[in-house]
Amino acid sequence: MGSIVVPGSGDLARTADVVIIGGGVIGCATAFYVSSSGLATVVLERRDALGTLTTAASEECFRAQFDETENIRMMLESITVFEAFADVVGIAGYNLSLHQQGYLFLTDEPGALTVQQRVAHQRRQGLHDVEFLDAQQVRQTFAFIGDEVHGAAYRAKDGWLSAHELVSGFAKGSRAFFALQTPATGIRLDTQGVCAVETPRGEIQTRCVVIAAGPFSSVVGAQAGAKLPLTAIRRQKVVLRDTAGIPQHAPMTIDLASGAYWRPETGGAALGLALPEEPSPPTERVPTDWTFPAIVLDAVGRLVPFWSGVAARLTRDQVFLSAGQYTCTPDLKPIIGPVPDVPGLFVNSGYSGHGIMASPAGARMLADSILHVDATLHNPFRPDRFTELGTQISAERLVL
Repeated sequence: MGSIVVPGSGDLARTADVVIIGGGVIGCATAFYVSSSGLATVVLERRDALGTLTTAASEECFRAQFDETENIRMMLESITVFEAFADVVGIAGYNLSLHQQGYLFLTDEPGALTVQQRVAHQRRQGLHDVEFLDAQQVRQTFAFIGDEVHGAAYRAKDGWLSAHELVSGFAKGSRAFFALQTPATGIRLDTQGVCAVETPRGEIQTRCVVIAAGPFSSVVGAQAGAKLPLTAIRRQKVVLRDTAGIPQHAPMTIDLASGAYWRPETGGAALGLALPEEPSPPTERVPTDWTFPAIVLDAVGRLVPFWSGVAARLTRDQVFLSAGQYTCTPDLKPIIGPVPDVPGLFVNSGYSGHGIMASPAGARMLADSILHVDATLHNPFRPDRFTELGTQISAERLVL
């Protein structure tokens, strides 16, 4: 079982096979798979607890409804882990609070044919259980859908879970040592590549360092002279508590035209919308904008009429607003594997808002890239895919 402590004098190992920088969901999942292979693993987390930065601000959802084969495969592998999580981490009866209530992408009349074609494409890519629902089918299945909806994509096995329990399960089920309140202040190199990680509690000698620091990954990479093509983008989240009129059996529901989404949360709902945002410096305190709840509530009501009534009855003490940062790459796919030109330096970051849902498969891939050199050749998310691309992320692409 993993050891999660604030190290005292002499507690922090002076050598390790692998040092992972970052104790969010990606770092903890990586620690589970790496340490399970028998490698002595240390995770450095500068905050007081694991999973308290971007992981805690996430929507906690997962889906396999992607267009690219590599994304579909990654998500299906991860969902299989979620479904058998207690067995995977070896903790009998472990409860991930898994809700497989589906993902429902809604469209009005102009987009119906496009959604139908997208579902057909996804099925050809191996996602055989995604469905297209026409206007009649979607309202028969989900009575709360408005008349403006002319089609939908639906997959019943998508859903959401507890991010806190996911992080804790990976950490407790691992064989790693998790050092809290222990930032990585430097990565030392020698003629062979990575040789040590510096911390305020002492130096750890290692030939393998994994950067899994979310929006701070580019900052950590710079310690080793690596320029990672990562950009931080703010995303806000609204949670409604003690709110009547929200069907608790509903799926995660998204308006494809606006991107506005909502899902049930015990006694209420969680809502969000990816508004256009300029990239921002990584920060531990992401500011919020209290105009955001009104914008989201108006947007989700366009195709789901009951939201107008909910919004009219809301009081300020029922509304909770938070924000985090997506760590984005130029193609909005993660970077997983060895960093070019810095032997021993690996990265597992840049999930562009999909870190919770892809964490098991991404961590397994990262572990494979450490254990098997040739694994990188078959990895569609390897860092060197950007060699011939620019490193500036497109804000316009993020809006899409």
